[in-house]
Amino acid sequence: MDISRKMDYVDQRKGTFDTTTIHEERSTMKKPTYHKFTTEPFQRFDDRNSGFSRFQREQIAKIQDLKYEQKPSVSSTAKIQKGDPSEIGEKKGFGKKDYALSWGGRTVDYLIRANLYTRDLDIDENKIDVSDSSSVTRQVKSAALWYGANLAGICEVNPAWIYSHWGDYNAFYSGGLAKAGESIEIPSWLKYCVVLIVGMDYEDIMRSPAIDASTSKAYAKMAFVATSLATYIRQLGYHAMPSGNDYAINIPLAIDAGLGEMGRNGLLITDKYGPRVRISKVFTNLPLEADEPVDLGVQAFCEECKLCAYKCPSGAIMNGKRTDKAYDESNNMYMKKWPIKAMKCMHWWEKNKSHCSNCIRVCPFNKPPGTIHTMARKVIKTTAMLDKFLIKLDEVSGYGKQVIK
Repeated sequence: MDISRKMDYVDQRKGTFDTTTIHEERSTMKKPTYHKFTTEPFQRFDDRNSGFSRFQREQIAKIQDLKYEQKPSVSSTAKIQKGDPSEIGEKKGFGKKDYALSWGGRTVDYLIRANLYTRDLDIDENKIDVSDSSSVTRQVKSAALWYGANLAGICEVNPAWIYSHWGDYNAFYSGGLAKAGESIEIPSWLKYCVVLIVGMDYEDIMRSPAIDASTSKAYAKMAFVATSLATYIRQLGYHAMPSGNDYAINIPLAIDAGLGEMGRNGLLITDKYGPRVRISKVFTNLPLEADEPVDLGVQAFCEECKLCAYKCPSGAIMNGKRTDKAYDESNNMYMKKWPIKAMKCMHWWEKNKSHCSNCIRVCPFNKPPGTIHTMARKVIKTTAMLDKFLIKLDEVSGYGKQVIK
């Protein structure tokens, strides 16, 4: 297939992509909802201060005899972060088969992190015609959905969202690309970001805090989607760099791309999946049209709803009012929000011998498809008057309880 036909190919197959998942009916706005809570200009965040990086340094200090290989070892990392599965009994939801299913799902993720993430590879010499940026944008989003994304949005890159330095965790998985503490330089060509959303299985998340393999599979899926889309854009003659949780902060990029808002739990809340999502992205210089931010009613709702805070086993989520005072260095505080106690969360994971998704599980926005839930979301977008009632109704209806089938 020659370069001139590549974009047409996606258009011809557009019926396959269900483009309604790109342009859902949402309340758009010129500025993201976090703008009204901003207290001072954002500064680039040092990834060494993230909870994952701090926890990794802490665990390495505890295990002095651990020898790192040039490439990350999934088995050794599992023992550091999750506890050795061989030492865990057959507690319901924590059996050897549960661990095997979960870690099997991460295989593609780790391979891509070590070989393809954060790499701008060779581009095709023949560039496509980009005079119609609107058409190009639609086709890139369609390709993203075809590769497996559930939602796709585009924003112009705000340099404040790019990490200032590589963190321990992401550098460890980079396959020798970077070392912790190395500064991150922003390429001159980096202008746009295609933000990719992968939804996780509802029933699997309801198992939390037991093992939910859906999280691992989502990491693999988001890695496949981002790297495939990056290759697609390079074949069109433009730079493209895929990224998972490395290089830049995902949530503000997703908010800028019109894919949702940040909630009390510190996660992205999307219209269709709530917080039950994973985020990857592709940075590119392909001329694209940016989406506008959305107001889903999340800010007002989270002011009233404190279910994630009450149900957090680690006490990492605050149930009080917003603040622009950080708990510690893991919070990038230039706005009034609900800062997360990252190390409390990580230490609970260590105790639990697995990650935890309780804050996703109990969130009222975490609902499977259904007429009633769709109507509730529309009401929340329109008015905050019924928020308290909907929160109470959610509790009374029994949503958010752990279910292991």
